[in-house]
This record gives sequence, C-alpha cells and structure tokens, in this order.
Amino acid sequence: MLSKNEDEIGKLAKSLEKANNNDLNTFSAGLESFSVTLDDTENLEQLGPVIKNITETGKQAAFLDALDALIRKKDGEIERMCNSHYQEFVHAVDQLLKVRQGSVELRRKLGEVNNSLQLGGTKWAEKKRELTNARKVQQNVEDAIEAIQSSLSVLELANKVNDQLEQKKYYSALKTLDGLENDRLGQITQYTFAKKLAQGVPVMQNMIKNTVTVELKEWLARIREISRQIGNLAMQRMQERQERWRARTTENPKLKNLQHHQVNSAIEMVVNEGLETSILDEVNIDFEPLYRCIHVYETLGKRSEFKTSYSEDRRAQANLALSTPINLRDGNLTTFDFLLQDIVGFFIIEHMILHNTTEFRSQAEVDGLWEMVTGKVILVVSESLKGCKDPELFLRIKLSLLIFIQTLEGFDYSVKPLQETLLTLFQRYSELLINQYSEVFEKIVQEDECMPMTVENDEELKEVMQYTRFRPDREFIKRYGFPLRLPFSKVFPTCCRDVSFFVHQFYQFAEGFSQTHGEMDDILKKAVDSLLIQKVNAILLKKLESTNLSQIVQIIINIEYFESTCPDFEMLLMETRSFHRSGHIHLKATSTFKDTRRKAEKRVFELVNSKLDEFLELLEYDWETDEIQRQPSPNLQDLVTFLTNVTNAALLNLPETIKSLLYFDALEHLSQSMKGLLLDTDHRHLTKIALTNFDTDVRFIEDFVNGLGDPTVMDSFVELRQLLNLAILSENPEEYLTPQTRNRKYNRLGGRDVIILFEKILRTPLPVNSMISHKERMKLKAMENVAR
Repeated sequence: MLSKNEDEIGKLAKSLEKANNNDLNTFSAGLESFSVTLDDTENLEQLGPVIKNITETGKQAAFLDALDALIRKKDGEIERMCNSHYQEFVHAVDQLLKVRQGSVELRRKLGEVNNSLQLGGTKWAEKKRELTNARKVQQNVEDAIEAIQSSLSVLELANKVNDQLEQKKYYSALKTLDGLENDRLGQITQYTFAKKLAQGVPVMQNMIKNTVTVELKEWLARIREISRQIGNLAMQRMQERQERWRARTTENPKLKNLQHHQVNSAIEMVVNEGLETSILDEVNIDFEPLYRCIHVYETLGKRSEFKTSYSEDRRAQANLALSTPINLRDGNLTTFDFLLQDIVGFFIIEHMILHNTTEFRSQAEVDGLWEMVTGKVILVVSESLKGCKDPELFLRIKLSLLIFIQTLEGFDYSVKPLQETLLTLFQRYSELLINQYSEVFEKIVQEDECMPMTVENDEELKEVMQYTRFRPDREFIKRYGFPLRLPFSKVFPTCCRDVSFFVHQFYQFAEGFSQTHGEMDDILKKAVDSLLIQKVNAILLKKLESTNLSQIVQIIINIEYFESTCPDFEMLLMETRSFHRSGHIHLKATSTFKDTRRKAEKRVFELVNSKLDEFLELLEYDWETDEIQRQPSPNLQDLVTFLTNVTNAALLNLPETIKSLLYFDALEHLSQSMKGLLLDTDHRHLTKIALTNFDTDVRFIEDFVNGLGDPTVMDSFVELRQLLNLAILSENPEEYLTPQTRNRKYNRLGGRDVIILFEKILRTPLPVNSMISHKERMKLKAMENVAR
C-alpha cells in the first residue's frame, strides 16, 4: 500500500511540475487520483514531499484551488452516495468532517511549512548567490592562475632559449623554440607579449642558423689549416708502414717471396692484420660545429640547403688549395709536397664525415670532388714536367705521388687515374734514364784508353770486385802487390757498376707498380740490352778499326769479360724482376759480345798477318844464287822478334786458347806465305843452294815454333817441311808416287805444289863446268818422272 501511495505522490508531483494556472483539470485529476490512495494514517507522511514540491514550484494557489475543486467534487459524490446509501452517507459525512478538520489542520501546517520554507529558501537562495559569485571569482582566479602559469612557462622557455644560446646549445634552443611555437604560444595567443614572442621565433631561428653557419665557416677555416698536418702525418705513417713491410719481407725468409706485394695489397693486409693501426686513431678533430650545423638545418627543414652550401664551400677550399702555383722544374718539391699533404688531409676529413654522418655527404659527391682534384693534380704534374729531362726529378715526384696514392688508397679512394699518370711518368723516366746512361756509357767507352786498369789499394780493388765477378786470389795479390794491374781496362768495371745503378734506379721508379711490373721487366731487359749492344759493343766494335795491336788485344779482353758478366746481369734482372714471373732471362748482348769478340780476334789475326806480310815483303830471295847462307835472313829474324814481342807483351793477358788460335793463324799464314814465295811462278828457276838457304830460314822459324811449347801450332810448317824434305833430303823423289810412302811421309803435300817445285828445279840450268854425280843425276831424273 505504501508503495502504491508513493507512486501516486510521484504522479502528483509530476503533474504539479507540468501544470500552470490555466491547467486546473490536469492538476485536479492528479490530486483526485492521489486522494483515492490516501488513508488517515499515511497522508501526513506522504504530503511532506508534495508540499515541498508545491512550495519550490510556487504552485500553492493552484494547489489550493485544485484542493477546493476536489472537495466540491467529493461532496457531490458523497451526496449522491448518501442518497443511495444513507448509512454509508452518514458514515461518510463523519469521515468527511474528520477530513475537513484534518484539511484545516493541514492548511495551517501548510502555511507554517510554507512560511518556514519561504524563510529558509530565501537564506538558501542568498547563500546560493554568494556561492555562485564565489565560484565565479574562483574560476576567474583559476583562469588567471592558469594564464599566469602558461605565461610563466612560455617566459621560462624563452629564457631557456637565451640560456641555451649563451651555452651554444643551438640544437636544443631550436627544439625549445619549436615546442614554444607549436605547443605553448598557441595557448596564450590572446596576449600581446605572446604575439611578440611568436613573431620573434623565426627571427631567433634565423639567428641560430646564421650563428652556426658562421661557426661552421670558422671551423672550415681551421680544418683547412690543420689539413696539411693531418696529411703530413698520414703520409709519414704510410712511409713508415712501407719501410716496416720492406724490412719484414727482406729479413724474414718466409716472407721473402712477398716483398713484391705492395702496401694496401690483400697479401700485405692479411700478413699485417692486427699489427698496423689506423691514422684515424691519431687524428683528433672536433666535428661538433659540423654536427651542430647539420642538426640545426635539419630541425629548420633546410638540410638540403645546408648540404648544397657545404658542398660548395668544400669545393671552393679544394680549388683554393689547387690554385697555388707550382713549378717542379726547379727541383724544389716543397710546394708540391704541401699540396699533396693538403689534399690527403682534405680527403681524410671527407672520409670521416662521410662515414660518421647519415645522408649528409653522399659517396657520389665525394667521388666527384676527388675526381676533380686528381684531375688537377695530374694536370699540374704533366704541365710542370713538360720538356723536363732530369730523371732524378721524375723519381722524386714519383716517390711523393706513390706515398700520396697509397695513403688515399687506404681510404677507398679510386687511384687508377693517378696510377696511370705514374705509368706515363715511368715511361718518360725510363726514356730519360736510358738516354742519360746511353750518354754515360758512350762517354766511358769512347774515353777508355784500352789500357789495363791499375788499382792503388785494397779499397779500389774491393770496389771493382763489388760490381764484377773478378776475384783475384790472395797469392796473386801478395805476389804482385799494389798498385795492382788488372787484366781489363777501366771501361769494364765502370760499365758494370753503371748497369747495376741503372737497374736499381729503374726499379726505384718501378716500385709500387705491381700490376704492370711484367711490362717494366721487359722494358728494362730491352734497355740493358740496348746499352750493352748499341753503346758498349758498338763503340768497341768501331774501335776495332784501330791498327794498334795492343788496343785490339785489350778490347778482346774487355769484351770477353763483358761476355762472361752477361749472366750476372741476367741474374741481377731475375732477382729484381716481378715476383710472379719465372724462367731464365736471356740477354742478346751475350751473343753480340761473342760475335764482336770473334771479330776482334779476327782483327788481331788480320793485324798480325798484315805485319807478317810487311816482313815477308822485305824478304828478297835470290832463287838463282850460288852463295851459301849460314844465318837466317835478317828480315826473318825481325819477324820472329816481332812474334816474340807480341807473345810477351801484346798477347800477354789473352787467354791461352786465343793465344793458341792467334799463333796458329799467324804461323799458318806465315807458312803459306813462305810456301807461296817458294812456289812463285814468276821465278822460274831455283838453285839447290837457294833452296838450302830457304830451308835454313824455315828451320829457324820451326825452332821458334817449337820454343813456344804450344802443341796446337807444332804442325804449322809441316806441309812446307815435307815439301823441302822431298826436294832436299829425299834420295829418291819418286817415292812420293808410292801411296804408302806418300801417306806416311808426305801426307800434307799437294801434287801440284810438288810438280811446281820440281819443275823450277829442273828448269834451272846447271852451273858452267859443274860436275853432277850419278846420284844427283838419278835424283833429277826421279824429279822429272814425278813432274810428268
């Protein structure tokens, strides 16, 4: 029941809220519905909320009017019901009276409640107004506090920006400005100072950009100054690395076959893995200005602008370094070395920036700059050396360029154009070196006096032995002492020394050209051959035109030493050539010297034989004489004296084989010449006495030949001796016709020579009044038989 009453009261309350002064029907209907549910015990408890609602809504009059209407309605209903049900009516009247009394009381209480509510509501309304005002004030205060806090936060950030700028924390300042502009200033845009700050942000950003740009320019100027120091240090370290590698491969037998591998080669890097340190470990450069600039421009969204500006600045610095005038012909390489050091330092820094930044410097940009710089370096070298004829200058420039190339090759820069330039320089260097040594060799050989060389002391002898295979034994030195006369002339050790110098100078330039070492080996071989053949041999060959026998003999000795030393030259070339080449090197000079030696020997033969012919021309035999000659002809004695002097002087230093050959040729020539004199058909007569005198001369020469003690020349006069024996000693010349006897006693004789000699003897008239013995007559008869 209570729940039902609560529902009805709720409906009444809602109807009161919706009703107005002109809608009494709705109000009455609600009140009527409510009245049905009321009873005597509950109505007071239920009316409290209703009355409160009526009071709050100001509907008291409407409520009373509705209540009066309800009463009238109920009165009508009661009357009707009383007419129908009197008892019930009486009862209802009693109840109605009670209700009337309750309503009067209720009206009184309602009035009291209303007055109380009016009094309390007024106070509460006043409190509410005060509260509302207080809340407005509080809200204003809170808004003011928030605005002040926001403003203070903005001002703090602004001050922070200033502090960061003073501390040169430009990137942080930009980040702070970015936060200030995008986050904080947007919250206080209504304030004038905020608008001023917003307008100042781009100015601050631009100021920061200009500041870091100025600092970068100063940093670029500083690194330009220290680039030379970095380059010098890097090139020194590379040279030290080269020396260590050369020492290791030379001193360590296991690495000796690797000495032709260059620094930076795969072999060298594997062998020295963990032993070599990077120059980057020693380079201490503060890149903070650059990194700061990169961050600032990137924060401002202008990274590409900065990349372009930086690239132009670095290109300008490179061009500035290359603009220094360089003259290499004066031999002063200081400026050129400074240029190379500047470039090395420049590109080491570029290498570090490329690998320590992200998407700032591209490999293509650095390579393009590198190509531009190398192109200008190549142009500088080419123009400066145009027309230069000093190979030493080429070598010095090559050494500088090689260190330069190997240093930057270690930083992965392409050095192929520079290596091609070195190869071009090498070709010119080799030409100049060949021309220089050609002049040197020509002068040495031309000015050589073709006299045995004399060394004054042991040091001079050691110097000769250093470059030749000449090794005199100690007994020889002890016996002859100093000054010591050597078999060859000064041209031989001097040329040997210069060949060694030439080869080492050649490979001084070739060092570092492992890719083309094979071609250089061939060039050097041809150059050594050219020097030995076209200069040494050609001039010696020309000197063979001399008629001075001693000089010709000395030339033979020199040539023989040159010929025997050619294998040493070949070994020198094999020891210094490229490591990957094998096989024996053959110099054409060996065979050329051999041919020249033969020509020189032939020339000696010609001179000796010519001298012999001069003596023989002075021999005047009277083939019809009747006077006995007891001594050899004077001219023939002079001839033997000449041969003796040749043996003891001019031919003294010749090898025994050549001496023997020379004696053989000279004596054979003498033998044939004397046979020619004997068989000369211009002289038709030949007396026995003249033949005996001729035999005396031949025996004199035979004694000389036997005194030489050389078995190779013992048979030089055998033919002539057999001819004379047949004509003088043989009692029966017809024995020549007997094959067995001829082969045993006259095997060298030709039949025609025998006939000519016999005819001359037979043609000679006998002396007047001479008596010929039977024996002589038989001998002449036998000659006549042979001559037929």
